[in-house]
Amino acid sequence: MKRSAQLPPRRAGFTLVELLVALALAVVITALALTMLAITNQARRGQAERAACRTDTTRPLQQLARDLERAFLYPKNEDTAFKLVRGTAASNAVLELAFARTAAATGETDLRWAQVERVSYRLTEVDMTNFTLVGAGRVLVGPAALQPPVTNAVFQNLETFDVLLYDGKEWKDNWAGGGTATNGAPSAARITVTARRGSARHTSTAEVIIPVSMKFEPPKKDKVQGKDISEIR
Repeated sequence: MKRSAQLPPRRAGFTLVELLVALALAVVITALALTMLAITNQARRGQAERAACRTDTTRPLQQLARDLERAFLYPKNEDTAFKLVRGTAASNAVLELAFARTAAATGETDLRWAQVERVSYRLTEVDMTNFTLVGAGRVLVGPAALQPPVTNAVFQNLETFDVLLYDGKEWKDNWAGGGTATNGAPSAARITVTARRGSARHTSTAEVIIPVSMKFEPPKKDKVQGKDISEIR
């Protein structure tokens, strides 16, 4: 009988080429996984920054709008007069807006406990593209009027903040109204706020009607076909 040829014994493990190929595949897969993770984290960070920007712009805009809608004027009293100044006139601020407003005391629902406060908003510069808006209030009526102003809001991360006041004919970037009950108040305010967080940037703008400026006068007595116009129904 012929003896069958013996096969060489099989070696255990991988060759160097196989190891290199496996290592290269592992590197490629790891790089792809890390890239996808970085893209996902960047997208999430961008969404968070955009959401923060929207919050940074809407919070000061909404608070200032609420205060303007409750604006209050008392005849010949400068503590209730509207003031909008810029630059050196703004007391070491970029912009300053001040006026009086009525609001219920904190935690109170009874109108008898409503407060009259002079509120002011001062925009200060942190650096060239970073501003902080500080809101403060000073009570004008009652024992609390003896207390100093209290800071009630601080808005940061603002890139721009601007207010224009409308006198019924044009928008003005400065205002020095007297304390007369009606003609010292602007008819409306246009507020523009821009905030930046990282690479995200958001701008919000609103125009607010100021009710205290509205006048209600009796009809003028004009003659229409021999009759007083106020008598026509």
